[in-house]
Amino acid sequence: MTQSSIPADEVKKIVLACEAGMGSSLMVKNTLIKKAKKAGLDILIDHSPVNLIPKDADVVVAHAGLSARAREVAVNSVVVSFNMFMNDPAINKLINDLSEGNEIKSS
Repeated sequence: MTQSSIPADEVKKIVLACEAGMGSSLMVKNTLIKKAKKAGLDILIDHSPVNLIPKDADVVVAHAGLSARAREVAVNSVVVSFNMFMNDPAINKLINDLSEGNEIKSS
């Protein structure tokens, strides 16, 4: 069972879970980095194949098609699911919640 939420101030590492290709995930990772920097957040943002998500990931961001697998692998992480690789509301909500100090919840 994955973690259902984490306080924003406890998030130190976000991992973008991807399939083997990593092309589109790198695009989302770079978007996350830019948005986090713009929001003044000091959080490590990395990417990883879904089957190799590191155990120290506080939040895992995964495409809806990979979310179930991410939840199986990242049992100690909050998993945030997104649908679109560009301007997805879930990504914007994650950055907003982090910058406002809100609880980060699995979706």
